[in-house]
Amino acid sequence: MRNTRNPFSLATATENDRLNEIYRAAAQIICEKGYDATTMNDIAEAVGLTKAGLYHHISGKRDLLFRIMNFGMDSLEEQVIVPSREFTDPEERLKSIITNHVHLITGRSTRQGMNPVSIVLDEVGGLTPAQRRKINQRRRDYFDLIRSVLQELKDHDRLRDVDVTAAAFNVLAMVLWLARWYKPDGRLSPDEVAEQVLKTAFGGLVRG
Repeated sequence: MRNTRNPFSLATATENDRLNEIYRAAAQIICEKGYDATTMNDIAEAVGLTKAGLYHHISGKRDLLFRIMNFGMDSLEEQVIVPSREFTDPEERLKSIITNHVHLITGRSTRQGMNPVSIVLDEVGGLTPAQRRKINQRRRDYFDLIRSVLQELKDHDRLRDVDVTAAAFNVLAMVLWLARWYKPDGRLSPDEVAEQVLKTAFGGLVRG
């Protein structure tokens, strides 16, 4: 039987897998050491490459930071934002956003353990002004999505007496802070963490 697999597609998949490995490893090191203290040698060693081999994939540390952040936002788009669009009911949409974002941070969605990329998204000071504007806009778009869902709940008298903007910031902060305290080998599983966050968020925001 003739082999119909496209070698160029396979090469692209392999390259993407390698880049994702570099992004995750670099994010982990940046979380541990900080962006300024992290060197390209640290990252190359972590992924089993020479420094020259790493530069084959990445042009420099700032470029790498920007790529990591876009990788994080792309993951958020794919695993959180897009699935939420399947729900017309705002309460179910909010539940989908919170649950899937918790799973993205805790690593349940990829089965690769704690996701350090969420913490690196705070390192915008290492970007150029143009890069920072692009990342901040993507973060703002996500915030606006959460706020719009809460506003829809309010319009249907299903939201408690809270300020919609403040509530959106609180929901986002509650989920993002998981990256600072959640331990994969801790007492709570990713599903249990998601359940606890949902209980806290819905108990304080949604009527009934």
